[in-house]
Amino acid sequence: MPRLNPLVTSLPTYPIVELDRRKAALVAAGRPVYDFGTGDPVEPAPSFVRTALIEAVTPSCPYPSVAGKLPVRAAIARYLKRRFGVTVDPETQILPTSGSKEAVFHTPQLVIDPFAEDKLVVFPDPGYPAYERGALFAYGTPHPVVLDGDHVFRPWLLDPAVLRQTRMMWINSPHNPSGAITSLRDLERTVEVCQQYDILLLSDETYADIYQDVVPHSVLEVSTQGVVALHSLSKRSGMTGYRAGFLAGDADIMGRLKSLRANPGLVPQDFVNAASIVAWDDDAHVAERRSIFAAKKAVMMAFFREVGIEVVGSEATIYLWIRTPAGFTDEAYALRLLDAGIVATPGPMFAVGGGGKGFLRLALVPSVSQCEAAVAAWRAIL
Repeated sequence: MPRLNPLVTSLPTYPIVELDRRKAALVAAGRPVYDFGTGDPVEPAPSFVRTALIEAVTPSCPYPSVAGKLPVRAAIARYLKRRFGVTVDPETQILPTSGSKEAVFHTPQLVIDPFAEDKLVVFPDPGYPAYERGALFAYGTPHPVVLDGDHVFRPWLLDPAVLRQTRMMWINSPHNPSGAITSLRDLERTVEVCQQYDILLLSDETYADIYQDVVPHSVLEVSTQGVVALHSLSKRSGMTGYRAGFLAGDADIMGRLKSLRANPGLVPQDFVNAASIVAWDDDAHVAERRSIFAAKKAVMMAFFREVGIEVVGSEATIYLWIRTPAGFTDEAYALRLLDAGIVATPGPMFAVGGGGKGFLRLALVPSVSQCEAAVAAWRAIL
């Protein structure tokens, strides 16, 4: 038997895998399932995106370049200018990625020295599980910061001793799983802290275009010095399976990331980039998707107000972050909902440092009519 990396055998099952197991048991039992678990909305990508991809699949498909061709980087630059008023150089400040998860996982390898004392990777908890796992596989030391209250991460409140040991910091706004939005002033304070302590700041902004009343900002509006932003088309354009996103920011860091990413060949295919170009260049379909998610949210929020379930954060993203009712743990209430065929995720499944306790995350994946049916099923078990 080959000797294995102990991380492979010691890490717990990835949370989404466990959710899929629970859902499969319901389906096997022939039960109606209202799946608010995995964040993969049912609304398809626009037809013009699919057409662009198909037309770009040529008889000969050569190896794509790590940087992608200029047209996709130029489309991303146009998007950043329209959406955030930020000007970046498509030649030196943008790299297409194969979605966001692989970028989250691999980027710590750029700055972590496994033999150094200062090898912390700081991130909010609860948060995206890949923050911790990317740090671990880079032989860094994960440092989750437990969120409570409004679930906004405030790095300037961290102990200076922690900041001195930090090589890299993840922030996430709008935040998964809570949907909380970080203000521009708080982004400014975060950038100031990271620049003061020479920390590479990575801002996960993959939900920046899914919001209702408050429009989220980008960290790139503050600075690009020592700063990189991560974006994705998965939720913005319904392109989860396409694996299309980008990193943008500090030109020197982007050049070094380009060299790093050439080693494992982390490259989106040219035909995926062709679909990305038309998606990044179009805002109308995104506004339509926002209205659909708003309609789903309205159904659920009306029910929560009616029955007295508290919703925390949830200003943006496709998620609702609800506090479990009195007398229930998060896991117990999730199991209670499974009795009604409703799949929801206990908050601790997104945490590694003790965050998320007493909360459930609901992803607004089902259609509006399915949300209405789920509300009826939920009401029946109260």
